[in-house]
Amino acid sequence: MGIRDFLETGFSLGKYTITWLDALLVIVIFATAQGAVWVLRWLLGRVLRKTLDDPGKRFMVIRLMRTVIYVIAGIGALETVGIDLTGLLLGSAALLVGIGIGLQNFFNDVVSGFVILFEGGVRVGDELEVDGMLVRVERIDLRSTRVVTRRGDLIVMPNGLISGSQVKNFTQGEPRSMINVRVGVAYGSDTRLVEEILRQAALDQPEVNEHDPIFVVFEDFGDSALIFDLRCFVTYPWQRDRISSDIRFRIDNRFREAGIKIPFPQRDLHLYATEPLRGMSTPK
Repeated sequence: MGIRDFLETGFSLGKYTITWLDALLVIVIFATAQGAVWVLRWLLGRVLRKTLDDPGKRFMVIRLMRTVIYVIAGIGALETVGIDLTGLLLGSAALLVGIGIGLQNFFNDVVSGFVILFEGGVRVGDELEVDGMLVRVERIDLRSTRVVTRRGDLIVMPNGLISGSQVKNFTQGEPRSMINVRVGVAYGSDTRLVEEILRQAALDQPEVNEHDPIFVVFEDFGDSALIFDLRCFVTYPWQRDRISSDIRFRIDNRFREAGIKIPFPQRDLHLYATEPLRGMSTPK
């Protein structure tokens, strides 16, 4: 048996007969596609590096082109072995509808990934507040975005969550963020002295912007305390918990020096006995 005769023999796969020549052509098609991906990645890496300064966008363009090349290679491979794609798609229309419904969240995340990358609202390295959580963007993929919290935890967020929620971007927006320090003092305290201490505690904190307004709000008459709210702007949103803690330490020390008390809730408990206690007589 010659090489030509051998290549014309093959094996059966369901109702399709695949010859060794067809299998060899499929291998050649995918090898060519892989080589095209390597060449395209090298070319786009050189071209896009000059036009797109965002590595996330370059990654997305290269990933998209690679997907297109593999899809074309897959279609060519199926046509090579004699599979009729038109009949296959028509015969599995119901299956494709079901798959489409099941993957709607996936496609939503993919589309959201393109929106995030090409709108430029979120970039790698940005510090964001998503659903009240402060995170730093490490990587933006086709379907998800990888972020790191202040505790160092790595979280994979679906792109649909980021594009569909209200996100505060501290890196691209205003280079400052307001922090609130709430404190209660005892009734009878000198409120103007409390205001001065709170304002000075904020001014003494190095990260607080002294050129921005510092607000001391007499917020309310509480059940057991006078409630004040200190509001100031900082330039390091990523460290605002630590900055707020330092300000609270300073306020506590200065309240002690000034004799200002920070009260705590107190309750009076009255006990009534329905019968006289043993060993005790009821007053006449």
